[in-house]
Amino acid sequence: MDTSKLFDQVASRYAASRPSYPSALFDYLASLTETRERAWDCATGNGQAALGLARHFAQVEATDVSPRQIEQAMDNDRLRFTVQAAESRVFEANAFDLVSVAQALHWFELDRFWPEVTRALKPRGIFACYCYSWHQVSPEIDEVVKT
Repeated sequence: MDTSKLFDQVASRYAASRPSYPSALFDYLASLTETRERAWDCATGNGQAALGLARHFAQVEATDVSPRQIEQAMDNDRLRFTVQAAESRVFEANAFDLVSVAQALHWFELDRFWPEVTRALKPRGIFACYCYSWHQVSPEIDEVVKT
């Protein structure tokens, strides 16, 4: 499926109505990294998560497969938006302290994405995937996840 055009007709409404993430999330993610030089926000949409990361990292590469989503991107000196697929091999090896995916992992060709994440992350770099809701599975599993 070509996901690059899925949100073309609603890109401006998507940018206006998509909820943001809590600052505490980005505080926490930044606390996990050894340095805060570069982060990659993969499948950024119009940049809600990238903007949160920019408060902590010197440079954030924000990528999305949709040119229309990138056209709606938020402006920030620490953000660089480019149109590319999550599986693209654009960035150099060992480039990022953090690779972030917010609400989008289900769109990726995972057999191509994971090797790219591994290659692009610095040693001891952090991969973070998150979404808007806390999901519940069963009381036993939920208890393990909470701890």
